[in-house]
Amino acid sequence: MAEKQKVNKSQAVRDYLKANPGIGNTAVAAALTKSGIKVSPNYVASVKGKMKTRRKKVKRAVRKVVAARGVGIPEIKAAFALMKLAGGVAGAKHALEAAQEIKDMI
Repeated sequence: MAEKQKVNKSQAVRDYLKANPGIGNTAVAAALTKSGIKVSPNYVASVKGKMKTRRKKVKRAVRKVVAARGVGIPEIKAAFALMKLAGGVAGAKHALEAAQEIKDMI
């Protein structure tokens, strides 16, 4: 007998909401139930609320850094892009060190 695979319901809801922004809780619950993931509209609303809380925390953190360091949003977005490209903070530091060496040579 095959074991039933466990599904992370919260992640399924987040993924569905990301793919279909602006959709209602009932529609999300119905669509996921059709695909075999049983969730209620109230559960969807709970996950949505937690998503908003996380976004607020991120925005607050960005504003705090911008105020403290005098760095703007475009610079922070560029830094995140560099970290993503370089594979993390360590890779980004190495890339910046290499760029500094090149700048010093010129």
